[in-house]
Amino acid sequence: MERIYGIVIFCLGLAILWAGRTLAFGSFRSPGSGMFPALIAILMLVLSLILIALPPRSESRGPSVSGKVLVRVGAVFASLVLYALLLEFLGFLIVSFVLTVFLFAVFGSERYGFAVLKALVLTGFAYMLFEILLKSNLPKGLLSF
Repeated sequence: MERIYGIVIFCLGLAILWAGRTLAFGSFRSPGSGMFPALIAILMLVLSLILIALPPRSESRGPSVSGKVLVRVGAVFASLVLYALLLEFLGFLIVSFVLTVFLFAVFGSERYGFAVLKALVLTGFAYMLFEILLKSNLPKGLLSF
């Protein structure tokens, strides 16, 4: 099974390299927009080759995946897809807050009041870091301020 994972990761690394082929690489002193995707893709390729080359583990030693785990993974994946679809329309603050509350409350087993408080702090911190300090343009959505 590890070899299959290695092949999938190798293909993803190739896809990242292919998608970023037109981006400027730059130099280590002045990185271009293509440097980090290329470095990550190369790291993925190297690690996947190691995973492919290693002898397979005995399947009896590996952890089994239950249906409950698959449902949880599917729910997180669906919430991230929904996040990506709603980000431009509703904006970073609203969608990030709702996603964070959902993840804390449902998967973190937090009380809802504490999950809301943690989500407010985390979303506020992310907004201050990226929008104010780094001056990036996060989607405003409905809260166009």
